Amino acid sequence: MYQYFLSLRFFRSRFLTLAAFLSTMFGVAMLLIVQSVMGGYMSQLKENIRGQEAHLRIIGNGPLGLKNLSDVEDEISSIAEVVGSAPFIERLAVYRSGVSIKPVTLAGIDPVRQAEVSDFASYLLRPNELNELLRKHHPGADSAGEEALAEVDMPLAIGDVHSLLSDPDREPLGDEELRLFFDLEWRIEILKKHRPLLVKEFPVPPAGIIVGIQSLLDRQLMLGQVLTVITLSPDTGREISERFLVTGAINTGDFQLDDSTLFADVQKVRNLLNRDLDQNASPYRYQGLRVSLDENQVAIQDLDALNNVRNEVVLAIARSGSLLAVQTWPEIRANLLKAVGIEKLLVYFIVLILIIFTGSMILLMLTLTVIEKTKDVGVLMSLGAPPGGITKIFLFNGLLISMAGTALGLALGYAFSANINEIHDLIYAVSGVELFPAEIYQMDRIPVHFYPADILWCTLPPVIVGLLASLVPATWAPRRDPIGSIQYE
Repeated sequence: MYQYFLSLRFFRSRFLTLAAFLSTMFGVAMLLIVQSVMGGYMSQLKENIRGQEAHLRIIGNGPLGLKNLSDVEDEISSIAEVVGSAPFIERLAVYRSGVSIKPVTLAGIDPVRQAEVSDFASYLLRPNELNELLRKHHPGADSAGEEALAEVDMPLAIGDVHSLLSDPDREPLGDEELRLFFDLEWRIEILKKHRPLLVKEFPVPPAGIIVGIQSLLDRQLMLGQVLTVITLSPDTGREISERFLVTGAINTGDFQLDDSTLFADVQKVRNLLNRDLDQNASPYRYQGLRVSLDENQVAIQDLDALNNVRNEVVLAIARSGSLLAVQTWPEIRANLLKAVGIEKLLVYFIVLILIIFTGSMILLMLTLTVIEKTKDVGVLMSLGAPPGGITKIFLFNGLLISMAGTALGLALGYAFSANINEIHDLIYAVSGVELFPAEIYQMDRIPVHFYPADILWCTLPPVIVGLLASLVPATWAPRRDPIGSIQYE
């Protein structure tokens, strides 16, 4: 017991010990915060990609290269793992509203079928939910479309949107709710409520579009607003323009996608882009097809099973007589996922340098302690303490610093990471500085995820470094000449 007693006494007797302990604690906390945020960013990025896409995406050769949709769907439906599909068209465009012009992606979707292959139904806001959010964050806006001039607190507003959509009791929109946004009756109601002065100009309102909730919150766009969308014909390159009516809002969590995508009915977009077709050409053309798989047979993260099904789909498409590319969901943004993974590893090693620096402090502290306590060691050895017992005193001292610092560092890092969005909002409220701009990181909130492997890699290095740093002075202590140091005492 004397070994542990003396180790605790040495632990409390030096200020340098406290410095090494605090360095270990803050180093481990920083390591866990970095790993949890980077891991959360990677996890959220994958969730966003998977939520926006399906397990597989079939792409036509050319702008609208999928011409025999029914034949392709018939062939792939024979594959046991395939449970659904949804055609889509995506075109670069710009919208003009008054004097403002903005580049966007015009995405043509079938809302019901899109909800079957992705999380589209969970991302859409119901009309009553959207109205409540706008009333709360646009105080003073009236029913005629006059918007309040007060600046919107975007982090607070996005936090409310996130809380609403992440509510476990909230059900995804049903088929009728999904069709509502493009129905004629709903468009008439939206126009009468939000833009009554335009009712005479548009007795039949333009086709509906769904926009990102951020565009409505920061007043780039408004419900009932009529936009002119301009794109190019895929056949002639001629400019094509069409008017659309803002009828709803979506929040996928991907800021860039929400801010720059207009969702319209796929049949409307298809007809719009087929205006310049030759009379003998087939008008039934799409850009591609999203395909969902049975997750009981193919897990989302099981890339081998996913690739096997992809190969089956390729063979099925070949039987239909088409030359189409097939991508799995990780391949759609593979470069981005790889870049984030490398960045996570790089940041981990950079922060690990701080842990190594902490090890050097432990080494220095124990070396000074051995020099200072030489007489004490001499007394212990003269009383019969073996060299191994002396080694254990200093070894346990170093391990106590590293293990206690690691434990408290993990607790501190977990507490900070779990409340990082609240801390960010507080800093934003006090200073006006936004540390996690959504337009840069493409996410509206700071994602956090605690992987067991990350926690393990935050725990092992400081303990191992502390052990190695303690080993040198601990083995050196009994090899000094403690008897000579006390012979004149």
